[in-house]
Amino acid sequence: MALVVIVERAKKCLDFVATLFVLHIVLCSLYSGFPTQLWWWLSLFGSALVMTLLGEYLCMRHEMREIRLSATRGPSIV
Repeated sequence: MALVVIVERAKKCLDFVATLFVLHIVLCSLYSGFPTQLWWWLSLFGSALVMTLLGEYLCMRHEMREIRLSATRGPSIV
């Protein structure tokens, strides 16, 4: 749900996730060296794929919500 609040648009989800995971790779490389394990790369790409697809789905649901035009309170007397 935080992805929906931060990104707000389905078109921006892929960019946000790619940026986040590139920063993750850079920070991991600085901390413990460049990762060489195949399992690490597979889990990284798998989690990026799931995060992108789920984020786009949730953002699209958020964008397609009904817009209420009437006031939530009762009618006002002028």
